[in-house]
Amino acid sequence: MNMKRIYCDISATTPLDPRIGEFLTYLNKHTYGNPSSIHREGQAAKAVVEKSRRQIANSIHAHPDEIIFTSSGSESNNMVLKGVLHSGDHFITSSYEHPAILKVLPYLESQNIETSLIKPDQNGIIQPVEIEKNIQENTRLISVMWVNNELGTINPIPEIASIAKEKSIFFHSDAVQALGKIEINTDEVPVDFLSMSAHKLYGPKGVGALYKRGGTKLEPLIHGGGQESNLRASTENVGGIGGFGMAAELSTSNLEENTEHILSLETYFLNLLNKLNISYTINGIKRISGVFNITFHGVVGQDLVLQLDFAGIGISFGSACASGTVKASEMLVGMGLTKENALSTVRISFGKIHQLEDVKKVVESIDAILKRNTQEVANYA
Repeated sequence: MNMKRIYCDISATTPLDPRIGEFLTYLNKHTYGNPSSIHREGQAAKAVVEKSRRQIANSIHAHPDEIIFTSSGSESNNMVLKGVLHSGDHFITSSYEHPAILKVLPYLESQNIETSLIKPDQNGIIQPVEIEKNIQENTRLISVMWVNNELGTINPIPEIASIAKEKSIFFHSDAVQALGKIEINTDEVPVDFLSMSAHKLYGPKGVGALYKRGGTKLEPLIHGGGQESNLRASTENVGGIGGFGMAAELSTSNLEENTEHILSLETYFLNLLNKLNISYTINGIKRISGVFNITFHGVVGQDLVLQLDFAGIGISFGSACASGTVKASEMLVGMGLTKENALSTVRISFGKIHQLEDVKKVVESIDAILKRNTQEVANYA
């Protein structure tokens, strides 16, 4: 008899919503035309792409012509950095951005572009005053993620974006962890660019989008055909795009209901931890619901991940893009955690797919592992 798996790594990726899975099957079978073709099959495919563009635009209060489809949030990030910055420019970003920002920095430096990295405070938040202090005369772009992928902390994007606008500096936010989880309103927040991805909100993998405010100039990353208003060449991934549009609409239209459900799971999780007298510390404040960067004292985080996996539960040690080695998170150490506590930290993320009994199984499994654990974390420090 197969054990029921409990997947609690929603921040890394989400399972496909069954409704979207059915839609993808239909699209891949029936909507096979090239959206650039003028015959009936091509126009049917184009209609799917344009409907999705409207759905995503509506989800962030934007105009459809401000949405550019890409293959991922990573590509969207690269498009902005490489398409806005030029030799002699200055770029401000945070030290805990996704690798699709941070690993672009050596390339930018090779192009004579200067970078300033802003560290999060002890609560895992990028403070607007620190951004403002680092602005120079040649600062052309500021990029700060809306929600941090490792902590789940929500940055004060409206304030940072307003500072950038006041100084006539372009502002970009990696909103991959935010879309579908908190409200995003481009009418109210003066962002110039937003990166988004379908697979974080129960949509398909391999499809992303970039919001580009109307009138804002951007050099294309991929040259070729004239797709996506000449900004992103290649034949569109019609099925993926259609699934992304549906995912955006489902997540934003049910945002309040989903958040309420996840908050009930969060409350239950914490109550059970306290009831069992489990020693823990949650890192970061002002988090999106259901995401815990949590230190369990007395166990190596990677060991806890592996033992829970054996028990049928999936969590992560740090972010999915930085896991794989037993190494203390530099971000957590920078926030003030000891190396030992950073090594004892894992990320658990719940979503709309979970029920109270799932949370109970997770906590009971953690409790059992902690009780039998005798390994000294200090040996790894």
